[in-house]
Amino acid sequence: MPRLKVRPDDINTDANVQHFVMDKFLSGKAFITVAMVKASYPGEGNKMSFVDVQPMVHGTTGAGDLVESGVIHNVPVFRIQRGSSAIIMDPVVGDIGWIACCDEDIRNVKKTHSPALPASSRKHNYGDAIYMGGLLNVAPTQYARLHDGGIDIVSPLDVNINGNNVAINAKAKASVNAPVIELNGALTQGSGSHGGNASFGGSVTAAGEVTGSGIKLSTHTHGGVQSGNSNTQGPNGV
Repeated sequence: MPRLKVRPDDINTDANVQHFVMDKFLSGKAFITVAMVKASYPGEGNKMSFVDVQPMVHGTTGAGDLVESGVIHNVPVFRIQRGSSAIIMDPVVGDIGWIACCDEDIRNVKKTHSPALPASSRKHNYGDAIYMGGLLNVAPTQYARLHDGGIDIVSPLDVNINGNNVAINAKAKASVNAPVIELNGALTQGSGSHGGNASFGGSVTAAGEVTGSGIKLSTHTHGGVQSGNSNTQGPNGV
């Protein structure tokens, strides 16, 4: 068993001895540290996910030699959640984050998801760690940013919004900007407080019938037809 590294000033006074003893005692306990994700296990059906992590601050022997930190397995991932609503963002291998180690053995609670006695007498152990989230990682390319000027939601990939009824409300203006805008479903202009006319800057093409004020565009007829350069009368109603 390697000896503890003791300096003369560690034991030259009672206060220093107490400090030395407490320091060595605490050095064997786990509290909060930075760790890297070595494996990720997303929960099936949006359930809680787990990760394997390795603390990034290594230990030393009494002689000052490096002791590489071991991998901590089956670490639950913290998630922002209330009831059945949550923000799901499972870690990926290589992520850097911080882990918090619980005061007592939480294995029984992890199994039952209910209040339980500690599974053992261990205290402040890395085996009772929780992965709390990322830090010191690369700049994201997909993100939600809340700033003084508003909210930005950015993704270079597909963005899907699914719901029973989806409403977009804007006090001044709502804009949809894209080279192609495809609407799959019946289109209705409501008669609410923002109802009004529709204007198009380009041509309008319809595969079906277009009806305006009860008159069909493709099949309506005109009365008062005469030969020569005379004009017809207005279109007949349906």
